[in-house]
Amino acid sequence: MFVLSDMFQLKTMFNIYQSIISVFNFLLPFRLLNTGMFFLLLLIPCGVTFAQTLMDTGAAMSIGTDMDGGGAQPATKPAPRGGAVGKIGEANAQRNAEINNAAAPADAPAGEPAAAGNAGDANAATPAKKAQGDILKDGWWGPGGYISPIKLPLYIFIFLIWVGCAGWMNSDQERLKKESREALNFLYLMLYVVLGMVFFFIPIFWAAFPATFLLCIVPVMVYVVIRNKPLPPHEKVLTGEHLFYLYAVAMNKIGVKIKVKKRQSYQMGPAIEMESAGKNVDPKILQGRLIVARNAPGYNLFRENIYDALTSNATSMMFDFTPERTAVRHLVDGVWLDMAPVPRVADKGKNKDPYEEMLESAKLLIGAKPNDRRSRQTGTFVAILGGKKKKRYESEFVSQGTKTGEAVMIQFTATKVPFKSLDELGMRPEIQTKFVEQINANQGIFIVSAPLANGLRSSMDVFIRACDRFTRDVVNIEDAAFVTEAIENIMLARYDSSKGETPLTVLPDALFKEPHALIVRDMSALETLQLCCNEVDMHRLFITTTRAKDGVEAIFRFLATKIPPQVFISRLNAVICQRLIRKLCPACKEPYQPAPQLLQQLGLRPDQVKEFYRTRTPLSEAEERKRGICPKCNGIGYHGRTALFELLILTDSVRELILSNPNPALVRQQFVREGQTGFLYEGIHLLIKGETTVEEFSRIMKM
Repeated sequence: MFVLSDMFQLKTMFNIYQSIISVFNFLLPFRLLNTGMFFLLLLIPCGVTFAQTLMDTGAAMSIGTDMDGGGAQPATKPAPRGGAVGKIGEANAQRNAEINNAAAPADAPAGEPAAAGNAGDANAATPAKKAQGDILKDGWWGPGGYISPIKLPLYIFIFLIWVGCAGWMNSDQERLKKESREALNFLYLMLYVVLGMVFFFIPIFWAAFPATFLLCIVPVMVYVVIRNKPLPPHEKVLTGEHLFYLYAVAMNKIGVKIKVKKRQSYQMGPAIEMESAGKNVDPKILQGRLIVARNAPGYNLFRENIYDALTSNATSMMFDFTPERTAVRHLVDGVWLDMAPVPRVADKGKNKDPYEEMLESAKLLIGAKPNDRRSRQTGTFVAILGGKKKKRYESEFVSQGTKTGEAVMIQFTATKVPFKSLDELGMRPEIQTKFVEQINANQGIFIVSAPLANGLRSSMDVFIRACDRFTRDVVNIEDAAFVTEAIENIMLARYDSSKGETPLTVLPDALFKEPHALIVRDMSALETLQLCCNEVDMHRLFITTTRAKDGVEAIFRFLATKIPPQVFISRLNAVICQRLIRKLCPACKEPYQPAPQLLQQLGLRPDQVKEFYRTRTPLSEAEERKRGICPKCNGIGYHGRTALFELLILTDSVRELILSNPNPALVRQQFVREGQTGFLYEGIHLLIKGETTVEEFSRIMKM
């Protein structure tokens, strides 16, 4: 524990004692017993040191007495009983010989006794007294610091810090259910034992002590940084707020009152806030709904579930309430994932199940009837995810009674588009060039399409940014019920569908301003489509959207409005369709050699592809536990999505085919013959780059 510059044997013995008791104290649960054992074992080397010091002091006293008493003394006096043990005994014998030689006359032969009668000679007594003082000085308070009242408590303090840190790390990992708990505990133990032993042998105390102190603190700080990173703010430790709270608690215990801002119950838990929302609803009514919901017993559980969904990148979540359990599902990257079902913990007539209380608080937030478990009820609310940059999600709530209970669906829509450019969407440069030409054409109709829940709204905002909005006047006609993100240099013309209005309500006024391009997201009505087709002849470009699985289906959806095909097809320039595909997790994907048959089906030669990638291969239960869950994708194997784009440009041959034989299958074949392969080529490109799997690509192509 304490640094001895001249006691190698004592240091080694004491370090062994320290290591042994440290292991006991760390691994066994009886902290008080182990700490007592530590102090007991601590007394053993200290007792040895104390006994040896007394022997050393006794030898010096004996030498001084013999010298003062006069008479002839042998040149080598036997050491006191028990004093000639190990190095201390040898040192005493050597010192006795030096003292006797120093006390002898200068002309006396070496090894002969000192002349008698010189007891009163001061010249002979002075060296003996000096040697005696040196021995006493080097004993208890000598440079070795055998039992230093300063060094020993400092090292005991460090040991207690290590015990406390080790215990906290272990219990914290148990609470967080860390699978690496045993490995981290062992690493912290070995760092303290091995490096502590190295630092112990540093001969300079004030260099060894800080190094040992840092050995206890630095690993804990590293653990705290890694631990806090994935956790919500309320679970992080040693943050400014957490340290102030600990300080306030400590000061309050000693009578110093420090006010800590009391958080309400609805502010506890994850960093997420709720707001009640609704169309044409008085703000006072919305605030009243929020207050009532906050006071409901299941409100915090509702917040926790919404937080878990949003932090998992879910775009929707579903609850299925049955008498036996509550099933929870998240829609992550377009795929439904089953969460662990929650069993019912209360019977009817007793305290309600926590998830039943959660459902009631959610209904109170949207202004629905909590006790109605059969009717279809809808509403909206806003979830605000905390953090450095708060994110707002407009959330739609739908509940419907079922045969076994009730089902709830919640859909989340981010108010801010997460993508800002075509590159971020995943559009390749070759397609970008053609796309920009079509969206900036002088006149015509350009269709943007995507299947349901495939990012049409987000991508549309990015497409608008790609328009030439600085040399042309562009008007965006949108529904007031679905307000999009404001884009600079875009004029807005809004209609309210809740009042029965349509784009045709505001379209004439917008055309009166003579814009070069108009964005009309909904042109499904025949009258609106006819007006837009007529305005194309006035050198205007119309950009519109529709839900379709591919570009050909989008074309035929507009033809289904009964508009004359010649009128529409002659003015249609191009159509782009997108499908979202999951990307492999870069942290855990595995390469493999594809089979020749697979390459042949994809139209690839063996020399074109060295390897494809897939999700990591499942192992046995024990091996999976040892390997652990991938922290980036949470074991799913996919992380995030990118878009596949199909850009179809209408040629004269395609127009003639649609007018003469309006068969979607034949039209698709014609596009392929012209080299417009669309999704197939884009998917193969992602496979070659290793960004997705064959299984995921096959799933997307079957839409």
